[in-house]
Amino acid sequence: MNDNDSSSRISGTIHLWPILIVIAGIVLCFAGAAVSRTYWDFFGLLLILSLASLLLGVLFGFLFGIPKLNRNYDPRGDEGRTTKYTPNTNLEDVSDWLTKIIIGVTLTQLTKIPGYLQSIADYILVDSNCDSLNCNFGRPVTISLLIYFFIAGFTAGYYYTRLFLPNLFSVMEENSIKRAETAIWQEGIKKMQQQGTGFDPGKRNVFLTEAETGILRKIYAQNNLLTSLHRLSPREIAAVNVLRAKGILEETPDSPDSGRRTLHIADVDVLQLFR
Repeated sequence: MNDNDSSSRISGTIHLWPILIVIAGIVLCFAGAAVSRTYWDFFGLLLILSLASLLLGVLFGFLFGIPKLNRNYDPRGDEGRTTKYTPNTNLEDVSDWLTKIIIGVTLTQLTKIPGYLQSIADYILVDSNCDSLNCNFGRPVTISLLIYFFIAGFTAGYYYTRLFLPNLFSVMEENSIKRAETAIWQEGIKKMQQQGTGFDPGKRNVFLTEAETGILRKIYAQNNLLTSLHRLSPREIAAVNVLRAKGILEETPDSPDSGRRTLHIADVDVLQLFR
């Protein structure tokens, strides 16, 4: 019971800070709209611009947060499913790249950034009536909110992408593998029924499906060793799982790759098929 309560509190905390950031931004929109006599008109404009900036930030955060496939992941190991995908290092690469750019450029070029921001504000407020809107305050308010919501969106997008996407990818792949396993077992049963015989443990090679034969042929071509599953398709991984359940594939006791467990064809009759 205590574990459930603690997990609920953690789950609530996870979503708390992005919500607080957005709420704080909306409060700033209310405060910023006070520079205009037409309060609600300017507030609506600020809110629309803020949401657009937020969505743009979320998009960039999503792109930077997409996980990469862990090439060293072994589903036969003890690692959790989240270790199959590693954090995307694009953000680190871009950070390093920007640092080098900042060092390389001169300060005079950096001074153009405020001018660009001013141009954005002027473009947004070009048709505004400065008699009802204090344009001197309206421009910095607009720029500040755009920057604030872009950073908030980027942070939230990166955060949620890193938090949920690896598990989502893993669950989808696991479901695909399970469906493929079911299909392979059903295909084998149909093959056995067509021949009108029961299952004979001594003749497991008779009821091999096309997927099983394909992965066995690939293993045999690699000196009867399967060292990694990450290059295999979900259907091939499913075939490996079925073959392990049948006892045709077994783990190699002395693995040539330190730290990795390999598989080999242990059934002599099956090996004869490829010789």
